[in-house]
Parts: sequence; C-alpha cells; structure tokens
Amino acid sequence: ISTDGWNPFDITIRMRQNIDADLILTIAEQGFEGHLYDAKEKEKVVITFSGSEGGSAASDTMAYYYRQSGISALGVTLFAGIATGKFLDKVPLEYVENAIRWLKDQGYKKIVVDGISKGAEYALLAASMFEDISCVIARVPSYFVSEGMIGKKRTSGDSCWSYQRKSLNYVPYKMRYFNVIKQFIAHREFNILDYNTNKDIGAEAIIPMERIHGPILLISTEADTVWPSVQQADYIEKYLLDRNFSYEVMNLKYRYISHFAIPMRRNEGLLKLLFKTERKHPNECASDRADITSKVIDFIRNH
Repeated sequence: ISTDGWNPFDITIRMRQNIDADLILTIAEQGFEGHLYDAKEKEKVVITFSGSEGGSAASDTMAYYYRQSGISALGVTLFAGIATGKFLDKVPLEYVENAIRWLKDQGYKKIVVDGISKGAEYALLAASMFEDISCVIARVPSYFVSEGMIGKKRTSGDSCWSYQRKSLNYVPYKMRYFNVIKQFIAHREFNILDYNTNKDIGAEAIIPMERIHGPILLISTEADTVWPSVQQADYIEKYLLDRNFSYEVMNLKYRYISHFAIPMRRNEGLLKLLFKTERKHPNECASDRADITSKVIDFIRNH
C-alpha cells in the first residue's frame, strides 16, 4: 500500500466483507445505495450509516447484527460506494429521505437510524429534518456539521452534507491538510484528536436536535482518539435537557473501547494495529463491544 496520503481506515474498505444482504438497492432505481438485511419483521427497521471511512463495510456489519437479533436493517452507503460521490463532501440528505420512503412503501412501520462517527452526525441531522424517524442511535457522535474531506488528507472547503443541492452550514477545520502518517508515528496509533478539537463552532452549524421526534441513545468512549466523543455526547445531552426535550436521552459512556464502537465480524487484528486501547485491553474492549450491542438492541425493542 502506498504511504502517500495513506489513512489506516482505507484498509477497512479494501477488506470489506462479501455482501450477504437479502436485497441490493441502487441510486438509479430507489434514490439511494444500500443493502437490506431483512429479518422478516415489519414493525421496526433500522437504517445504518458508516463513518468517515465511507463505503458499506461498517453499515453492513451493523445491519447484519441487527438481522441476527431479529430486527430488519438497511445499510445505506453515504459516499465511496458504487454510484455515490467519491468523497465525504456535500453528501445528500436525500439518501436517507429516499430510504425512508422506500421502507415505508415496503410496509415497514417505525424507522430507527443508527450511525457511527460521521454517520452518527448524519443520523442526528436526518432525524432533526425527517419526522418519520422515531428513534436515534448515535455512536461516538458529533453535535455539529463539520467541513468535508477530499480524500483522506485534504479538507474540502465545503460542508459534509447537503439538502436540495444546497450545502448545510458547517464548522471549518483550522488546517487544509491532514498528516495522518505523522500522527500515527507520533502516537503509535490512529490519532487525529489534534485535528478535531478546539474548533470555532458557530451556532448556525449546530444540529437542531430538539426537532427530533423520538428517543436518543448516545454512545461514547473515553479512549476515543478520533474526536472527543464523550464531551460531544455530554453536550448533546445538556443541549436537549436545556430545551426540555420530550423524549428519553440515554448517554452511555465506556472506558476501553476504541472509536470503532460497533460489533466486529472479523478484522479484530486490524483494530489492534490501529488503536492502543484495543491492543492493551482486548478483553475489556470485547466486553464493551458486547455490552453496546446488547444495550442498543434493548433500547430499540423497548422504544
């Protein structure tokens, strides 16, 4: 693998699992790109989103585990897919809007969104805009819209997200280029906290989460080396409390698990390469991961 602009998360795309979904959806036909994992149960369905690595590896893994637990799920690809945009730049909110419409046409009744990292940002934003979303799972979330990325090392100069062909207000990075290799060598792990802290966050870029029409489950970790997810989850909880949010907000915090706070079907060795905490505390990380999966399933079933 060339080290020119290399990001360790590229490996997750190159090593993505074989698609074993029950149905493949396309932008040309349904207005979004996704893989349906159908548990033959129509009462609730979860739409899952990957993070800044793009592609469908993480969203498919999340959807697969939902199906294993008897809950139907649809993994939606936001970028770096077959027919999506290549980069995390002006990704349309219409993808989830079209996915909701398609799911309701198939007879699914209640819509949950579950995203990790940038996917959690997208999930919270989508739930603030579309009333058909009735529950949110936000894993290692952000509470504001950030600047997009062109590739893995250059900021885009525009928003991550768009709607009706208009870019949404966003918080810019303070640098134009990321030197991920330098950070990896310095920290001996994938660590970009320096790039994702101390931003100048304007009110116009904060997601209007008080508009969400359902309960929210927040998941964060003290061992996060991508961005300060614990502080960001705490901000979300306080933001909603201050606005007398009508629904339950559960804020789960973990000590050991890395930023990759989803179930793993394979590639546990890759996580140990990327994150110190996964190397030093493998049993604790596995326990955290199992606890997250259990609590997420319970939260959805109980709401």
